[in-house]
Amino acid sequence: MEITLAAYDDVAGILPLLPQIYRVSELPPEAKQTLEQQIDSDNCDVVVAKENGKVLGAGTIFYLKNAGHTSPFAFLEGIVVDDAARGKGIGTALSKKAIELAKAKGCYKMIFTSGMDREKIHKFYEELGFKKWGFEFRMDL
Repeated sequence: MEITLAAYDDVAGILPLLPQIYRVSELPPEAKQTLEQQIDSDNCDVVVAKENGKVLGAGTIFYLKNAGHTSPFAFLEGIVVDDAARGKGIGTALSKKAIELAKAKGCYKMIFTSGMDREKIHKFYEELGFKKWGFEFRMDL
């Protein structure tokens, strides 16, 4: 398995995973274009987990600045592992790569949001070092 930054060639493998994380029956018509723009953006990284060329998981890290800090913070969005590939450490590897990328960008923290009903995933992120902070999960970097 390899964890890399996504390329245009990965878009077709990422798109079918998105309904699994966003709980939607169908993606918006502009989903492909949005994902390609994220791949091109300096304020965003899209990471993928692949095995034998097949995309098994993906996630997005947005880098955001605010007036209260000189460094950006990272917003982790939509980490997803294909249902058929779960339990193999892919989510852990994707999350660790996201943390590594955020640190390399000089981020002072990483946050994400998650549905309140996803207690199993909350425990997973707490085991990675995130702390529940009100309605967000946060990791100071």
